[in-house]
This record gives sequence, C-alpha cells and structure tokens, in this order.
Amino acid sequence: VNPINGRKVPVWTADYVLASYGTGIVMAVPAHDERDYVFAEKFGLPIERVVKAKDDKADDALPFTEYGILVNSGAFDGQTTEQAKESVIKHLAGQKHGAFKTNYRLRDWLISRQRYWGAPIPIVYCENCGEVAIPESELPVLLPCDVAFTPDGTSPLAKSEAFLHTTCPKCGGKATRDADTMDTFVCSSWYYLRYPDSKNNKEAWSRKVADALLPVDTYVGGAEHAVMHLLYARFFTKAFYDMGYLGFDEPFSRLVHQGTILGPDGQKMSKSLGNVVSPDEYTHKYGSDTLRLYLAFGFNYVEGGPWNTDGIRGAHKFLERVERLVARVTALSGGSGSVDEDVNYQLHYAIKNVARDIPQFSFNTAVARIMELTNAMYKYMDGQPDGPFAKETVKKLLLLLAPFAPHFCEELWEALGQEYSIFNQAFPAFDQKALSKNTVNMAVQINGKVRARFDISPDASKEDVEAHVRGEFGGLWAGKEIVKFIVVPGRVVNIVVK
Repeated sequence: VNPINGRKVPVWTADYVLASYGTGIVMAVPAHDERDYVFAEKFGLPIERVVKAKDDKADDALPFTEYGILVNSGAFDGQTTEQAKESVIKHLAGQKHGAFKTNYRLRDWLISRQRYWGAPIPIVYCENCGEVAIPESELPVLLPCDVAFTPDGTSPLAKSEAFLHTTCPKCGGKATRDADTMDTFVCSSWYYLRYPDSKNNKEAWSRKVADALLPVDTYVGGAEHAVMHLLYARFFTKAFYDMGYLGFDEPFSRLVHQGTILGPDGQKMSKSLGNVVSPDEYTHKYGSDTLRLYLAFGFNYVEGGPWNTDGIRGAHKFLERVERLVARVTALSGGSGSVDEDVNYQLHYAIKNVARDIPQFSFNTAVARIMELTNAMYKYMDGQPDGPFAKETVKKLLLLLAPFAPHFCEELWEALGQEYSIFNQAFPAFDQKALSKNTVNMAVQINGKVRARFDISPDASKEDVEAHVRGEFGGLWAGKEIVKFIVVPGRVVNIVVK
C-alpha cells in the first residue's frame, strides 16, 4: 500500500530488475523513467504523470525524466522535485513509515592476485585452526627469492616450498601460507603515509609524524586514476581516521591532472599509428634541459597538446640566447650599480609572476615571463649597460630559470663566479615599488595603425592624455576630421579620422 495516498501497488516479477542491486525491488514510476515507461506500455499498466516541466512552454511529453513541478500529488502539488524529495520523506518520517538514509554501493573487493610483485597476504591455513592471521609481531611477510616464473596461471609464490610451508601462529601445527599477493592498489592506497616515516621499523607509520607532515599538499596524476586509485586512497584514509590512526580524513589537499602529449598528428601516441615520439633522440641532440623547457613552455600543463619539433628547436635557441647573454654580462667591467627603471620593472614583474605561476602549474606562462625579461636584457645590453646592475639582474634571471633548466643554469651560475649551488640560493622576491612606474609608454593609433608612442605619468587622466596627444601629434591628422578619440589609460590612444 502506498503510504502517501493509501492506494494498493501491484507487484510484478521480472528479470528487468537486478537482484544484486539494492534490495532487488524497485518502485516503478512509468511516467518519469524510460525503462519503466516501456515496461508499463508492454503490460498495459497505468501511466500517471506526477511531474511537469517548470517552464510551461517546454516539451514535457512522457516519459518526462527531468526535474520539474509536482502535479497529481495531493498536498505536494506545486513543489519542485528538489523540495518534494525532502518534504515527502519528512511526511513519511512523521508517520514512522520512512526516514532519510544514505545508501552506499559498496562491494567486496577481491584483492588476491596470482603475481609475484605485490604484498604477500598475511594469512595461513591451519588444519586445526582454519584461517589464521599472521600476528603483527611477525609482519611484514617478505617475498621469497626462490620462485619459478612459469606461465601456468598459478601464483609464483606457490612454487617456493620454504615460503609456502610454515607453522600456525596460534597452535604451532603445520600450516600453509596464502600463495597469492595483494592487488597493488592496496599498497598504493596508503603508500604516501609511509613516505614521511620510511625508516620506522616498529609500525607502518607514526601518527605524530603523519599528522605533522600530511596530508599531501598536491597530488599530480592522470585523470584515469580518479575512479580507482584515488577513490581507494580516500577510502583507506577515512577508515584509518575513524580507527584513530590519523588525525585527518582526506589524503590529498589538492589534485592536479596532467595533460597528454599527443603525436605530431594530434592523435594519442600509438605504435600502430606510427606517431610515437621518443624523448631519447631529442635529449641526445639538445640535452634534457631543452626537452624539459619545451615541455614546460610548449603546453598548458593540464591540457597537453600535439608534439611540435619546431617548438623544441625554439627552446634550444632560447637557452643559447641566455648563454650568450651571460657571456656578455660576465665580460662587463666597471659601473656604479645604477638601476635601469625599465629593466628593473621587467625583472620584478617576472619574479612576481613566476613565483605565482609555478605553484599553479602554469609553467608555460612562467617561462614566457622569463623570455620577456631576457628580451629586455638584450635591449639593455645594446645600450650602455651598468656592470653590477646587469650581473645582479642576470643572476636573478638564472634563479627564475633554474627550475626549468637545472643543469644549464648550474653551469651558468658557476660561469658568473657564484658559489655552489644555484639551488642553495633563496628564490628571488619581487619589490612592489619597482612595479610602480614613474611613466608609462602609450601608443597613438590612427585608423588602427600605430603612428607614434609617448611617455606619460601613469596617473594622468584621460583629459590630460588627450590634451597631450592633441598638442604633440596633431600634425598626424592635419586636414582630417576626428570621428572618435578614445583613450585607454596606460595603454593606447585610438583616433578615428576621415
């Protein structure tokens, strides 16, 4: 009997319901479930609408499976599907006919594998005692070395007599070890807990150490791990937390999925497609730092993209430019340490952005800022560079570049006469004052073409900028009528004339 309206509900038996799912019994709603609708039509059952579309103009022909507004539902008419779910259950709870409940779709996990490489299952089989767990004092159970790997479908551990035959820890009688090993997902579900306390020979981990150093700040992995390894790791961690072994219940504070490097044809690399790119060739030709820099600069880290050989050549040319720059700066002598405002701005702009982008895995934009700083330094070196200022700037440039080209930057750090190692130095910090320019350089565009540039105070109003441009550059549109005069502060003045 339906506890809401008192109507009798017919019960049908069919293989259309899975006995292993839930209770093996489902409540059919033919008007609002496609499979229930087909079943009801086949057997001539009533099909009664109880939900209509929220928008009267929307198509809500049956079966209507979207959320909507309740109809033909008595006291619940007019409620949204979301509201009705809660109010109906509250009504049933008041009559003691139901209650809120969370159902978990958990299944037993078959963890035994007929493999050698895995954690041995710490169980022995005794004729007297049955299945007996190995006591904690005898853990861990170690893999044997005298195994034979034969393609017969049985576990390699079963072929080690010394491993297989043992004594029962409970009665001391003869016993046989479980010859299977655990699914490697079991170990990967908690391995991170061992890392901070890897030399602990008394327990798997110390809660004090784990709570001090964990959870993991950032986990980097492929999206394919989301529904298996990462799910298992969360389950294990929450179980350990409930049992008091941990003071936190989430294993990873942040998850970053790396993108996939595709073949040059834009397809996933595959031997059958003949589009596999081996890094060995490029590492041998250009060096590992060039390859690393290309991967950082050429792709959005979380998106990936197709391999481009021209890109790795470009990365190599950039490193050669940096090497030549260091050589030129090293050869400088004399100078007072006078700061060039434009270069100093570019330096601190790069420091600020690289320091922000690296933790965000925005490596491509971080490298772009370093390239801009390199370009600014080349322009500066073509003038009258100050030796001490140039050397200090290049030192900081190398510190920014070092995470992307470590071996290369270590060599150039030494060439600059600096003490070993570049990785023992503090990462540069930006100076906010250096990012406040006394002037900004603006372009004058006439009908879309840049015709002039000028420097002006960054605090200048639109009116001040317009007055300056009209006074200094009026000859550029002499004899023509101004249709539009647009000022974008700090960037450009766009003038349309006819």
